[in-house]
Amino acid sequence: MSGSRGREARLRPEFDYLYPEIEPATWQPVEELINRVVTLLYGDRSRAGVITGERLLRDDHFEFRGASPRPPGLPPDLSRLSDAGIEPERAKRDLEARRAPPRP
Repeated sequence: MSGSRGREARLRPEFDYLYPEIEPATWQPVEELINRVVTLLYGDRSRAGVITGERLLRDDHFEFRGASPRPPGLPPDLSRLSDAGIEPERAKRDLEARRAPPRP
């Protein structure tokens, strides 16, 4: 990942034993924390189901603050990079379809 985009997170103290390389209760750029979690997983894949879920930074393990501008080409209504796992044009069509009024 390249540079901080403004979003920060901090590890909840009750989960510090799962992340020995991350200082709890300290706000850090999300990009840095993602890199640290990936490094932890690379060193021990058995932790994948414990320290990650649908996203690399679990909502129950971390608190979040701030906002990040969307990278160019990604739908503005999707708030996380993982929400854009499909091609930008397809994501845009899917989003428009969800917003369309129901057909009778």
